[in-house]
Amino acid sequence: MEKIFNHIDQHIEETIETLFKMVSQPSVSAQNYGFDKAPNLIKNILSDYGLNSQLLNTPNNGNPSIFGEFKSNSNKTLMFYTHYDVMPAEPLELWESDPFKPEKRGNKLYGRGMSDDKGNIAARLAAIKAFLDIENKLPTNLKFFIEGEEEIGSRNLLGLIETYKPILKADACIWEGGGVNMSGSPLIYIGLKGGLTIKMSVNKLSVDAHSSYSPILPSSIDRLTKAMNSMKNDLGQIIIEGFHDAIIDLNKEQREAINSLPDDTKEWEDKFGVKLLGNDLESIDDLNMKLYSEPTANVNSIQSGYNGPGMKSVVPAYAECKMDFRLVPNQNPAEIYEYIKKHLIKKGFSDIEIEPLHQIFPFRTDMNSDFLDLVKTSAFEIYNKKPLVTPNMAGSGPMYEFGGLLKMPICSAGVDHPTHNMHAPNENITIDDLSLGAKHIALIMKRFSEI
Repeated sequence: MEKIFNHIDQHIEETIETLFKMVSQPSVSAQNYGFDKAPNLIKNILSDYGLNSQLLNTPNNGNPSIFGEFKSNSNKTLMFYTHYDVMPAEPLELWESDPFKPEKRGNKLYGRGMSDDKGNIAARLAAIKAFLDIENKLPTNLKFFIEGEEEIGSRNLLGLIETYKPILKADACIWEGGGVNMSGSPLIYIGLKGGLTIKMSVNKLSVDAHSSYSPILPSSIDRLTKAMNSMKNDLGQIIIEGFHDAIIDLNKEQREAINSLPDDTKEWEDKFGVKLLGNDLESIDDLNMKLYSEPTANVNSIQSGYNGPGMKSVVPAYAECKMDFRLVPNQNPAEIYEYIKKHLIKKGFSDIEIEPLHQIFPFRTDMNSDFLDLVKTSAFEIYNKKPLVTPNMAGSGPMYEFGGLLKMPICSAGVDHPTHNMHAPNENITIDDLSLGAKHIALIMKRFSEI
C-alpha cells in the first residue's frame, strides 16, 4: 500500500482542485439552488476519475442522484454512499470568505460543503485514482452513490431505491462521514437513529384579541404548550403510551462500546455555552447512553402571536409548532405517529391538529460484523490510535434504505473532525484530514477484496 499512499500525498493538490470545483458549484437542496448544473458536474467528475457514471432520476421531480460504477475481477462489491447537496450558507455575514468561492488558508480549506460532504467525495476519488494510476484496476468492484437530497431528509430516496434496486446491491457500504474525534482517535459509527417530524397547530379564536380579554378567552399558545408538555414528565422522559414498546434493548457489546466513548462534556459545554449537562447525578456513561441510544422528543419551533419589534398585546388566535422525534431500532415512525395522535386525544387535546412532515427508519449494523472488524483494523493502521465504535450516532440519516432494504453492513469512514464547522459558517477541512481519509478508504478497498 506504500505506493498507493504516496500517490495520494503526491496528488493532493489535484484532489484539492477537484474538491474546489465541487464546492464552487452551489447545491443547496433546502433552497433548490444550483441544481441546474450541480448534478452533471458531479457525474462528469466521476467519469473523469474512471467510473461509469449516470444520473438517477428521483421521484417527484426531486434532485437527481449520481451513480458511478467500476467492475473489477473481484467477487466482492463495495458501495460508497455520499451526498452532494449542502446546507444553506446563511448567515452569510459570519463567513470570513465567500462560501462558494473556496479558499486555502494555511493547512485549511474553506467553503460550504468542504467537509459535509464534498470532502468525503474527493477523498474517495483520490483513493480510486491512486489504484487506477498504479495498478490500472481497483481491488474490488465499486459502486459510488451520491445523493442530492440528504440535507432535506432524503425524502425521495425510498422511491429511487425501488426503481434502481438491482444496480444498487452491494456486499457492504461505507457511509458518508466518519473521521476522528478531538483527540485524533478514529470514530466509527455503524448506525443512525430514525426520525419523525410533525407539525401541531391549534386555532382557538377567529381573530387575535386584545390581551385585556385574556381572563375570559382561551390562548392558542397556552393550549399548544400544554399539549407539548403532556408528552414528557418532569424528568424529561417521554410518556406517550406505546412509544417505547418496540425498542430493542442494547446487548452487552453495544453497551460496552458506548461506555468506552470519551468524556466530551467539556467540549459540549464550551461549544453550547452551558454549565451543566443532564443533572448532577448523571455520569458521562449516562450522558453518552442518552445521546446515542435513547429516543428523543424535541420542539424545533413555535410560531404564534406578534414577534416583530416593540410590542403588541394580543391573545393569539393561532399557534403552531414543529417537533422532531429521534427513533431507535425497532421503532417505526408511522406507528409512533399513531401513538402521538392517540396520546393527544387521551389527554384531552382533540382540538390540536397534527400533521406528519417527514419520517425515516432507524438502522444499526451488527457489532460482530466482519466488515466492522475490517474498518476498525484499517483505521488503526492509518491513524495509529485505537478506533472508537458507537452502535449509532445521535443523528438521523437514510442508512436504513441501504442497510435494511438492500441488506448490507454499513460503517462510517471519512474526513470529519469536530472543528470543521459542518452546517455552520466557515465550514472547513484540513489537508491532513483529507489525506488521511483518502488513505483509510484506500486501505478499506484493498482489505475488502481479501475477505
